Amino acid sequence: MDNLFQKALNFVLKWEGGYTNNPYDKGGATNKGITQYTYNSWLKSQKLQIRDIKNISDYEVKEIYFQNYWKKAGCDKMSPKFALLAFDTAVNMGLARVNQFMKAAQWKYPEKFIAAREAKYKEFAKYDNQKIFLKGWLNRLDDLKKLISTI
Repeated sequence: MDNLFQKALNFVLKWEGGYTNNPYDKGGATNKGITQYTYNSWLKSQKLQIRDIKNISDYEVKEIYFQNYWKKAGCDKMSPKFALLAFDTAVNMGLARVNQFMKAAQWKYPEKFIAAREAKYKEFAKYDNQKIFLKGWLNRLDDLKKLISTI
């Protein structure tokens, strides 16, 4: 794992915080941004017993984010700006959105990637009590813009 991944992980953890189980969050119970479902899948893949997401270790968080998000999104093969954008998007919105936004960005325009992500947030905010999350999503995206401007 390299410095860029660590920078991306630090950013994600800044925004994901600790344990939460907001009834309006479609991911359900999460800790440090990792859902109980994702944790269960990872534990099974490691041949470990299922545990409550509240008990996830920092080591497990780092491994899950590296294997299930950084590597699966292809961040290790991207420019630093796109790696940061793609990783945070994969964590916050799912792996499928990364490719969708990369297409919108024509694989070379970070500002178009950001615009596509912002538009998707605004679309989400129209449905199922998701509007309560919009301000936080947009604040996170603004912070991400600041981060990639330093690279």
